[in-house]
Formats: sequence, C-alpha cells, structure tokens
Amino acid sequence: MRPLIVASLVVVMACTSAPPPVPAPVAPPQPQVPFGLTNDEEARILALEDRREFDSALAQEWLAKPNSLHRQRMALALARIGPHTFIDANNNGERDANEHQAGVDLLAKFTTDSDRNVRETAAFALGEIGDQAGADTLMQFANDADAGVAAEAVEALSKLAPKLPLARYTPFADASRPQGVCARALRFLFRFASDDASAIAAAALDASDVPVREAATYALARRGYAPARERLQLLLTDSNVLTRAYAASALGRIGAKESIAPLLEAIRDPHPWMRTNALVALSRIFTKDGSAVPSDAMAIIALLDDPDPGTRATSIDILGWYATKSETAKKKLAEMMTSGSRWDRELAVGAWSKHFDDAKPQTNWEKVRVLDSRYVRALATDPDPMVRAAALAAIKDDQADTETDVIRAALSDVDVVVRSNAIDRYAKTKARDVATLQAAEERGRKEAMNDARLSAILALAEIDYPQRETFLRSLLSDHDPVVRRVAADQIEEKLKKNRPQFTPLPVNADYAQIVEWSRAPHTATIHMPRGNIETTLLVQDAPMTTWNFAQLARKHFFDNTTFMRVVPNFVIQGGDPRNDMNGGPGYAIRDEINLQKYTRAAVGMALSGPDTGGSQFFITHSAQPHLDGGYTIFARVTEGMTSVVDQTERGDRVDTIIIDERKPR
Repeated sequence: MRPLIVASLVVVMACTSAPPPVPAPVAPPQPQVPFGLTNDEEARILALEDRREFDSALAQEWLAKPNSLHRQRMALALARIGPHTFIDANNNGERDANEHQAGVDLLAKFTTDSDRNVRETAAFALGEIGDQAGADTLMQFANDADAGVAAEAVEALSKLAPKLPLARYTPFADASRPQGVCARALRFLFRFASDDASAIAAAALDASDVPVREAATYALARRGYAPARERLQLLLTDSNVLTRAYAASALGRIGAKESIAPLLEAIRDPHPWMRTNALVALSRIFTKDGSAVPSDAMAIIALLDDPDPGTRATSIDILGWYATKSETAKKKLAEMMTSGSRWDRELAVGAWSKHFDDAKPQTNWEKVRVLDSRYVRALATDPDPMVRAAALAAIKDDQADTETDVIRAALSDVDVVVRSNAIDRYAKTKARDVATLQAAEERGRKEAMNDARLSAILALAEIDYPQRETFLRSLLSDHDPVVRRVAADQIEEKLKKNRPQFTPLPVNADYAQIVEWSRAPHTATIHMPRGNIETTLLVQDAPMTTWNFAQLARKHFFDNTTFMRVVPNFVIQGGDPRNDMNGGPGYAIRDEINLQKYTRAAVGMALSGPDTGGSQFFITHSAQPHLDGGYTIFARVTEGMTSVVDQTERGDRVDTIIIDERKPR
C-alpha cells in the first residue's frame, strides 16, 4: 500500500505548478473541562459543609474555575457554611464589627457571572448567610436581567429583614417588575413585620395577575393587617384556591367578628384547603371573642362527615366553641369523645377540655390534648413519659413557683425529655440554684439525647453567676455541635459579647461513600396500612440527609413508628421512635439547605433549631413558602399524595420504609 500512496502524491504534485500549501499551525490540545465534579472534589466539599469550615484558598480556587458547576457548587457550599462561620481577620476568636460572615465578599464577584445558575445560587447563598454586608450585592442580583435570578435575590433580601430598610426592598414589589419578581417580593413582605410592609401587600390584592394576587394574600396570611379585611373577604371567592385559602388565614389573623359570616360561607367551599383554613380562621376569631360564636351549629356538625380528614379534624376542634352555645353541638361533641376514629376521639376530648372542666381522657394522647394548669398535678406522675413531659410543659412561667414541688420531683425523672421540661420550668422558679442546674448539665453529658443538657445550659446562661462566661466558653469545643452553637448563641445574646467562633466541627462520616451513593438515583417507599407513599430522594440536593435517611430505613429504624403529628393543610410528620415529637436516632445531622421549594408533596427534615435533624421528617399538604431556606428538602412524593398523605390521621402507623424498592423514573 505504501508505494501506491507515493505514486498518488507524485501525480498530484505534477498537476500543479503552485508550491505545496503550508500547513496551518495546529493549536496545542486544550485540557477538557469535566462536566461535573469528581468524587474526590464532592467529598471534599461535603466534609467542609459538614464541619462548617471555611477554606478560603479552596473557595477562591473553585470560584475562579472555568467550569460553572464548580462555581455553582462552591456558592451552595458557602450558603451552608457562611451562616455559622465568619472571617476572623484579627484571629481573636470573636466576630468584630468590621468582620463578615464567610463567603459574603467572595460571592459579591458573581453578579456578572456568565452562568445564570451560578448567579442564582450566589444570590440564594447571600440570603442564607444573612449578613447585612451582602445587601448591596443582593440589590445588584435583584436587578438581574434573568427574572429567576432576580426573584431568588429578592427572596434573599427579605431574609435580611427587619434590619434591611423596607425602602430598599419595596421597588421590587412594583407591578413594573417581571411578574415572578414582583410576586416573590410581595410574598415575603411579612418578614419586615410592619404595617408599612403589610400595606404594600394589601395594595396588590386587586392585581389582575393571579400569582401576584396570591403572593400578596400569602404575605397577609402570615401577619394580621386589619385595614385589608374587607378586600380579603372579597377574595374568599377568588378563582384561585390558594388565594382563597390564604385570604381565610389572613382574616383569622385579623380576628374581626365581621368576618364570621363570609367565613361560614367559605366552609362550604369545594376544596378542602379552603374549608380547613376557614375553620381555623373562625376558631381564631372565637378565641379572641367568645361572645361572637353563633348558636346555629348545623353547618359545623355537617362537616363532621366531610370526606377530607383535615376538614373533619378542624371541625371537631371548632365544635367545642359551638358547644358553649348550642346543646345540639354539645351533645354531638360528647358523642365524638366515645365514637369515631382514634384521632376523632382525641380531638373531641381536647375540644371539650377547652370549654368544660369534666373531660375524662382515657388514652395517653387524649391526656396530652387536655393538658393545661388544671391537670398538671394529676398527670405529672403518669406512667407514660410523654404525658409527664406534657404536664410539665403546661406549667406557665407565672405558675412555676406554685408548682415547685412537682418540678423538683421531675428533675430526677428517668426520662430525658421529662427532665428537660422540668429543668426548663425549674429555671422559672425563685428556688432555682446554680448547683442543681450544674448537676443536671453534668448528668446530661452522659446521655445519647441532649435535651436535658441543653435545657440546663440555657438555664445556666440566664443566671448571672461568676463562672457563667467561663462555662459557656468551655462549651465552644464540645463534642456535640448543637451544644457549640447554643453556647455561642448565649454568649452573644445573654452576655452581650461578640459572637465567638465555634467551628470546625468533628468529622463523622465517610464522605466518599456518600458521594458514590448519591451519584445514582434512589427512591424510598413508605409502607402504611392505608397504602404506600412513593418518594424520590433528592440525592444531589441533599446527599448527607438522604444517605442518613436511607441508612436508618435499612436498619428498620422507622418500622412501626407513626405519623405522630398531623396539621391539616400543613404537614404530616413522622420518624419519631418516641411518638411524642421529641425522639430521634441519638445524634444530629447538619442542615443541607438547598434551592428546592416547599410546594405540595415536599419532604423535609424536622428541626428544633439549626443543625438538629435526625430522623423526624414531614410531608407538606400544600405550598409553605415560609419554610423555604429554613428546612432541608430531601425528597418529593411521586405517588400517594391524594390517596395516602391527604388521608393520614395522627397516629397512623408506618410499617416500614424501603429504599429503592421501586426504580427511579
């Protein structure tokens, strides 16, 4: 073959008199930019996030990389690290007035990044970090040409309220802005906690755009604003169900008896969200003015047979108010205490006890439902720790001294949650002393659950004694990351000192293994007698959280637990081995806040403060924007919302949770 090639070359050269062309210079091969992150890179980031450790050199390196995925991932990492860690420029261990939270200054460089995903994540991160030093950068992001970036920045700005001047925020709620930006700005006006902010939302109630009108109504549903009452009443018949439901909630916040008639009409709405919210609003009005309760209870009694469990549950509670005016309602409520489902009976006993003194609770949850000061002494020694804990929690601050003997007895209870509540109540008595609280804190150090220890730390922080600051500062290097955070909070809040640095935290996971696992899609199937709830785990958004959930499920941790908390048109919550909303796996995981939103069917981690997740989780019935950016979303329900989640009652059992029983779609 070689001679033929040479011959051909000779022929070609013979057919031209021009000199052979000079080959164009070949550019040296350029290294290919990887599309995603390597396992080692992702593991490194997970470790930094988990430790809440700011690595300035790595952050600057990644934020300068040509691959936008590196820049975006580092921005997300700063969203998780920055709220807990600051740049200690003078290395004195305290945040001085001129020192910023980690990442604020670096993220300012990305207002002109070529990738809109990087800009959006950077804006989100500044909101999570919450440093006022990021306000100017967020203003630039909020004016971004991309409406999605601008909307995320506006939401982030709202998280700087109320320190952020309202005047800097209000231009984004103007109708001249893109609809998505305007709606987002209106939705979070409640965070400014002022009538001026509420007035802006009220002015948008007449908007022709459905998302804008809905967002304005939502803002008013989070904070009562009486001048908007008449316009809100008109929105009870809006074509959009969320607008109607939010309007009902807003009227409940206002609590005016003039809203009773339109709300009674609203309980006939075809959508259960609206019926539930209208009933809750009526209950709030009656709580404010019991004389406003109508005598005709037939409309409420009719709802006791409603096909929606949330509507039925809410109608039982409000029936207690009608029972004070109507013998028919009182008789029906009495019947409910002995008939109906387990949840119906619990709610009926609780509703009865709010208005009458002769409630006779039978089950543990019925006892919890009736608890107030009348029942403290009778139930403080109940065999069930959940009841004892609830009895102590029912002691009000101004009643603590009269119940000192009950509280003191509970300080030595075998149950950690009972002791936690006892310590909390003991701190409100005149008899409190440092030695008793120190002994309680020492005992708490040896327990898997940190509840009693945290209560003791908070109680000791309240008392001005010579060793208080030394004690709190000694906790900044504690093995428990929650203790570290609480100690820093108390030094700042109670001692009025500069916030101390308390990171990095201990490494406690095999990050490489978690990254490898999160590369593939995964599902979780929640098996219940009522049916199955199918979920897709958001492994890329929350790898640590989904891994933890999967590990617990594979150990059968969730077997025979219950959905121990159900709030109609809000959430169902499960994952507690104690079944009292206080239990967990004996450890806490760090939050993995992400850009996912709490729409209907979102699955989130329940918390008792930052970085306190473990095993408890919840599923949202409907959109809950106020939860966005505050609780880790780690899954979404793909099947079983209407047939199972919406039908779930408090106490419904979870048989088991199986990981990857169904292949991801």
